[in-house]
Amino acid sequence: MLYTKNANVTTTDESTIVTIPSGYVAHWNMLFVSNLGGSTNGATIYVDKWSEDNQDYTTIPDIYILGGGNISSKEYVLLTDGVFVLQAKDKIVASTTSAGDIEFIVTFDLLEQAPTFVNFNGS
Repeated sequence: MLYTKNANVTTTDESTIVTIPSGYVAHWNMLFVSNLGGSTNGATIYVDKWSEDNQDYTTIPDIYILGGGNISSKEYVLLTDGVFVLQAKDKIVASTTSAGDIEFIVTFDLLEQAPTFVNFNGS
């Protein structure tokens, strides 16, 4: 089922937009970031990866989608030509480089996780 979640970020604190629930995977297919404020601001959004083996968020490196790039006042960034596959407990996290008014919106398809996962080495 498709879901849309958002966060209006007005401080430099990190804001978790969504955490994928246990037993599910998500196919994240749209990101919309809009600077609603009166001046240019930097936007960061990344996936905080969960390590099932180590039971933590620090083992697997984060995946940065936007790394603090500036968005002018009243402008936006729209990404729709890709799919990020998120596993259970992965988080989508957003922040800004200075206090302002930036809206982060994501759309993803939430699917039940297959009962077993076959590990592969990529070859």
